[in-house]
Amino acid sequence: MSEYEQAVFISYAWGGEREAVVNQIDQALQAREIKIIRDKRDLGYKGSIKKFMGRIGQGNCIIVVISDKYLRSPNCMFELVEIANSQEFHERIFPVVLSDANIYDPIRRIEYIKYWEGKIAELDKAMREVGMANLQGIRDEIDQYTRIRARIAELTDILKDMNTLTPDIHHDSDFNEIYDGIVRRMKESASSTSLASELAALENQLIETAYFEPQTILIPAGSFWMGSDAGPGIPNYETPRHEVFVPEFRIGKTPVTNAQYEEFVRDMHRSVAPETGWDGQKVPAGAEKLPVVGVTWYEAVAYCDWLSKKTNRQYSLPTEAQWEKACRGGANFIYPWGNEVDAERSNHGGDSFSVVELYLEQNDYGVFDMVGNVRQWTRTIWGEKRIAPDARYAYPYKEDGRNNLNASKQLRRVVRGCSAKDDVKWLRCSARSGQVPDDVGAPGIRHGFRVSMSG
Repeated sequence: MSEYEQAVFISYAWGGEREAVVNQIDQALQAREIKIIRDKRDLGYKGSIKKFMGRIGQGNCIIVVISDKYLRSPNCMFELVEIANSQEFHERIFPVVLSDANIYDPIRRIEYIKYWEGKIAELDKAMREVGMANLQGIRDEIDQYTRIRARIAELTDILKDMNTLTPDIHHDSDFNEIYDGIVRRMKESASSTSLASELAALENQLIETAYFEPQTILIPAGSFWMGSDAGPGIPNYETPRHEVFVPEFRIGKTPVTNAQYEEFVRDMHRSVAPETGWDGQKVPAGAEKLPVVGVTWYEAVAYCDWLSKKTNRQYSLPTEAQWEKACRGGANFIYPWGNEVDAERSNHGGDSFSVVELYLEQNDYGVFDMVGNVRQWTRTIWGEKRIAPDARYAYPYKEDGRNNLNASKQLRRVVRGCSAKDDVKWLRCSARSGQVPDDVGAPGIRHGFRVSMSG
């Protein structure tokens, strides 16, 4: 179903037997190349818990590990209600019910209803003792509790009627039933939305990569419309809108991550600037999947050179034309996904970086974080002055030496994309700026990059 994110999530309560079961499921399915998304690994330090729970609600396949703690947890039950609200609840969930979850006894199910009624009454009483002006955000909590109370009887009734098998049976079969059910669901949903052929084509485009190597997406050869038409809020240096042909290439599915960059740093014995936010020369725990930031243009180029030698492939920074073609995704929208700002598509409006792939794919090519989250270097020359490109590098774009990696160090390079803190206008596919190549970016808007590959 096109409205669902084509991924497998796990919804569960942390700790104890619950987490042990989740770890077993995770390992068994990942070993069979089923990508599992779970909070402890994929949310990232300072990531938005609410947005992540919303992603789970939109997931195409969700493994739900039901326990007593789960049924009493506001976050877990919020996820379950979100899943139910997105329709096809029965088809999209793959439940595992632990022995302490008393959903088969109607009297015990009533205890869960009474539990949430008690939480509502308790919070309501506490709110009455505080002035309304001091309750910012608290009202949302009682609304959430009320939604849970309204759905818990219905949802536990559905769950008790499903033959979920015991955790021991699942473990003894190496979770074959869950695996088979997920594969069947993915095939059915792909077929029903005419995605089967597209997914097969995408699979054929994937290439085998080393553990440290960024995954890349194939961008087909062809022409696209680059830049913008003149209009309110459009700077002259984004005009005119013009047609550009770009040969076939591959581009990083996401910006380069801390973990990927750390391999380069360690192998080349390079030092890392404090602006990266690392713990000395090491990536802080939990920050492995954040985009690397605080990187100069020269460091990004050096990483691409190193990656080329390590893999015997031709990696580089993308040209500005390659970047915009990948950003547009074969369409001519204002933003990668359409003509309206979509909060589910990019990390924007906050003040922190998020793990790559936290938000939905931004267009039909399957790329993430082209806009939002982190600004990105390209190899293209801007010129000497910040306010506008030099005349020889102005639009229309040409292959006229503007992508020369060995040009004068006095020349700025084009930066594309935007950070979470940038103005909303920077989410546009055509937005561009010129930055000094040894600049790491200001706090909160540090520079990162993604790779391109040719040949």
